[in-house]
Amino acid sequence: MKLSEFCKTVSGLVADNPVEQLPRLIAEYLPEMLRDRELLSEEHKACPPEGYGRHDVFLCPADDFSIIAAVWPAGIVSPIHDHKTWCTYGVFEGVIQETRYRVASNDPSCTDAVPVTVTEHLPGAVVHLPVGDGDIHCMHNPTDKDAVSVHVYGGNSVKLGPNVVKVYQETAAAIA
Repeated sequence: MKLSEFCKTVSGLVADNPVEQLPRLIAEYLPEMLRDRELLSEEHKACPPEGYGRHDVFLCPADDFSIIAAVWPAGIVSPIHDHKTWCTYGVFEGVIQETRYRVASNDPSCTDAVPVTVTEHLPGAVVHLPVGDGDIHCMHNPTDKDAVSVHVYGGNSVKLGPNVVKVYQETAAAIA
């Protein structure tokens, strides 16, 4: 599936479905697009001098969704965070390890998070985060090579800025 076809499909899904269903529905179409080796330019896969990189691939003219390429240098770990909007992402190149968390207490100001699961995602793997609760995670490139993931976010990623509501700190290391 080419990018233009994928964007038309996502536009239709956004128009015809409740927001709660969008991450799961988009996840059904993303694997095919990830197989298109011409999807990302060399600029989209460029590694930044420090930290991880975000490159805009597509911004919906109606601000309904954005597609970005995230470049993860070897060994980098993102902060533990949640999201402002819905998200579906897939691994384009390399390996991404994702740790999912739950908030440590019901206090709305709590920034302590407890790890729940750790999953290693290989090229072609697609993940969707639930809308609202349950979207706290951390992403890590555990290898010695760069990794690239493609993210589909609700809204305009340029206008929204980083799609993060809150940054958390890990309070327990044990995963049952």
